Amino acid sequence: MADEIQAVFLTPAIAVARLGGSSVPQECFQWAQSTDPRSSGETIVMPDWSLTIEPDASVTPYKPVELRFRDGALIRPVCPFIEVWASVGDAREDHARRVVPVTPTLLKAHGVALENVKFVVTAINAKAARRARRANLRFGTFPPVTVFANDHRTIPLAGTSPPDAAIPMIPSGRNIPLGSIQIMRSRLQPAGNAVPWSDIVNVEVLRLRFTPAEGHCYGPPIAAAPLPIPSTDFHEDEEKPAVAPEHAFLNPDAGWFNAFVYSDDQPGPDEPSDTFDGADVDEDRSLGIVDDTCEARIEIHFDLPQQTRHVSASSTVFVAPPDFAPDRRPFLSLADELNDRQGDMAMRNAAMSRDEHERWVEDLFERIYETTSLFNIDRWRNRRASDLTGKQLTDAIPQDTVPDPKKAMGGRDALRNRFIALPASGANNLLPLTQHARSRHHALSNIQSLRGLIDLEPDRLHTLIRKPFSVQVNENPNTTTMAMPPFMRNSNARPLTLTVWQYDLLMQWVDKVRTTPGPIGAAIKTARTALRRNGTKGVISERAAQRRAHVLQDLRPEEEP
Repeated sequence: MADEIQAVFLTPAIAVARLGGSSVPQECFQWAQSTDPRSSGETIVMPDWSLTIEPDASVTPYKPVELRFRDGALIRPVCPFIEVWASVGDAREDHARRVVPVTPTLLKAHGVALENVKFVVTAINAKAARRARRANLRFGTFPPVTVFANDHRTIPLAGTSPPDAAIPMIPSGRNIPLGSIQIMRSRLQPAGNAVPWSDIVNVEVLRLRFTPAEGHCYGPPIAAAPLPIPSTDFHEDEEKPAVAPEHAFLNPDAGWFNAFVYSDDQPGPDEPSDTFDGADVDEDRSLGIVDDTCEARIEIHFDLPQQTRHVSASSTVFVAPPDFAPDRRPFLSLADELNDRQGDMAMRNAAMSRDEHERWVEDLFERIYETTSLFNIDRWRNRRASDLTGKQLTDAIPQDTVPDPKKAMGGRDALRNRFIALPASGANNLLPLTQHARSRHHALSNIQSLRGLIDLEPDRLHTLIRKPFSVQVNENPNTTTMAMPPFMRNSNARPLTLTVWQYDLLMQWVDKVRTTPGPIGAAIKTARTALRRNGTKGVISERAAQRRAHVLQDLRPEEEP
């Protein structure tokens, strides 16, 4: 058979689901740039083709006219679809292979019936097990859930303790719901342009939907009693139950309740050490609470009798809490992290055209601004600013009123712009650092403003932006300097940074701009030359030249060739 199935794969290979208590799934949307002249072209969300599940388990595409992210107090969950596709063609001619959807028609042509196509789902939550280093604290689908492609029921994923656990955390007869799966019923794909979505959505492909849990916490019976909650920036001292009474059934003797969680002075794999329930009540001791997030591995298996071989593929769904800022993009995405693991990134970066490179830089700074717009820098500086010493300190910025000037981002921080003094927090400006950062990053999200910064201060970005995975003097898992991005940390509790490939690509662009300055750089260069030749007599100062260049740049936003 010339047109053989060479391989199958599930797409997406990595998906993210988000918890939500609503019974209505979140509809699809895309990020787009606003065309409203009052919005400065900021990112917005636009409805995209979504799927509604019919009573017979088939799907119907539709594009919503509006987007809703909650129903009353209940968050709409993100429920990803996983599709099955295949590479087909002659095994002797790699160039002739093509990618096609796996449909009942394709399977039948290869002698495969739907009842012989098997999906296997393994959903596991191992957070407590990892933190306390006790394998019996894992819970999930034991054994994995198996469902065949002709079964279109909604199949629950019930989390239980491992059957071999000497002391199970989840008592016998109880479970923690981890969501559900459902195999969609295939229907014939409309021919031609009969419907507006025919080139976008395939309703005939084998498709599975993963629905995450509702977002509950579970604990031992004591967790349903009022517990002291220390005061924070968000609430006063109070007492409240950690979990609802109906969710307080875990075994306190299993090893998670009152467990020692490895802290910063007890090296181990469990960092950050303060992201568990109990860290703010009794440091390093757990209240025995778990949540209903999980990691779900989805596999497909079937035999090809005409080819006498077995094929399989897998996809992974990571379940996370809801995202309450859908129109704000992170500057560091899952794709960026994966790109850092590709050995061909240097070659791919080098193949970028000048325009592509510049668009990428502008997009990166747009995403940096969007992240900054969500970040209360005043609060996090108060909690995570490092004490500076040595060369990290310089003369105080005149009239700067940021508290604790010797801490990161204070008036004596050598990384601060010496020409900008910030006011104290007051009735008219409660968050001066936050407001300044948002305004500054919003300006730098425009490529011409970014070029202007490099013209004014050629070394500024090299000095200010943290190198990938670097840790500076006086930094620890709880504090950082103001090296960009400041006061944020990675999953290993170390300072958050750009990835290696992002940093390298950005600095390549910066170096190119430094060697070919724009109008601001040209104006400053002229002023410097005049100062060297004539002294200060009859010549404006360099600072005045910078200011004049800024004004000219504002009047002429387009860069001259």
